[in-house]
Amino acid sequence: MKKFNYLMLVLFAMMLSMSFTACSDDDDDDNTPKEEIHNVHYDIWVTLGETSGMGSSSSIIVKNVNSLEDPNQSIAFLNEGTDVTAKLYQESIIKGKYYYQIPKEKDRFGKYQITNNGIITIAEHKFEKNTYQDRRYTHAWTSDNEFVVLAANGDKNDVVWTKFNANDMSIVAEGNLNLPNFSPEVITYSTSGLANYRKADNTLIYLYCEKSKKGTKAVYAAFVDAATMTVKNVDKTTVGEEMGGTAYGELLQSKMFFNDNGNLYIPLMSQVPGSTTTTCGYTRIVRIMAGQNKFDTSWVGMNNGDRNGKVLTCENLGNGKALFYITNPEYTGTSDDNSKKDGWGITNYNSYYAIYDVNTDALTEITYNGQRLPFSAGTFSQRSFVLGNKAFIGTNPKDALPTIYIYNIKTGEVTKGSTIAEGYELSRIVYIDNE
Repeated sequence: MKKFNYLMLVLFAMMLSMSFTACSDDDDDDNTPKEEIHNVHYDIWVTLGETSGMGSSSSIIVKNVNSLEDPNQSIAFLNEGTDVTAKLYQESIIKGKYYYQIPKEKDRFGKYQITNNGIITIAEHKFEKNTYQDRRYTHAWTSDNEFVVLAANGDKNDVVWTKFNANDMSIVAEGNLNLPNFSPEVITYSTSGLANYRKADNTLIYLYCEKSKKGTKAVYAAFVDAATMTVKNVDKTTVGEEMGGTAYGELLQSKMFFNDNGNLYIPLMSQVPGSTTTTCGYTRIVRIMAGQNKFDTSWVGMNNGDRNGKVLTCENLGNGKALFYITNPEYTGTSDDNSKKDGWGITNYNSYYAIYDVNTDALTEITYNGQRLPFSAGTFSQRSFVLGNKAFIGTNPKDALPTIYIYNIKTGEVTKGSTIAEGYELSRIVYIDNE
């Protein structure tokens, strides 16, 4: 009997303790977003006096910093950071603490760390069967330790692929997709295309388009078994003429995103009617629903005319929202007509940041203290990323220093962060794991 009473007392005490703990949690739950802790530093990529990308000859300096949120911090580069120009390109695959790319030697893939004291070469492996041009390839991570690289072959009549072991850069397997069997009407394959990996069904989604002037203006999606690299299906859409990235993949800019439900959203570009160059473009957005091996024909985003500008970068913010960096000369005032080439280009301050709502198809420009963020120059750059509950957004304005703003995804609050010292063009910001 005493043993029974003792057990009852123990159980009662445990229940009481659990009750107090639950009440304490409820009292603390004021719906305030909890700050996530990430052991990272940030790499700031700048150029000397001109925007970079697409083979720019400008010197590139990279500096590691521990914070981007201090508004009193001016990030300087005079005798600080590492000049990577002689070895590395800005266009790179980034994961964890490493950069992966074809370096200036051009005959190999390599794995590198960039520190404030120089570049550390972790591993390099020369091409074997398949060869690639520097910066002109796309990629997708199929596991933490393996990624696949794809690009059009030398004759641009098919697409070749190579799987790499990310630990030592050894080649796991390589081959070609045999895409002419699925899209024989394609005359010339886009240089790299875009690739993304859908983990749920181990599918690699490879997007490509026709680059021949005599070919059909369409975008294709090849659904590839990531284990065997065999094509399961190919679908096409004529909603747009090409993807946001055709030559450089996502080596610098994020060109598509998965939402929380596993649906893939892809901005497509078409040439503005009446224009003389593909530089003058506008965006439509298509999607591939989770688990599907075809485009969703029931939905098109930004389907509102041909003067809405081009989406240059896009990142998922969750809850049906995405962060867009958009070039639009008419909207930013660098031209009175988007069909005219003069308002476009990397030197005009013709680009801005906005939040896109997938459900309402609305664009909302980001503001700070009631004012829009300054328009930026540089169409081949990536000055934004999402980390935890925050989006970090870098501007490259005309009449002020390059500045980083922080957008709180849960509250919508925008705060001002660090600036870049005078004389440098902000080209890229990334976060790098410290572990």
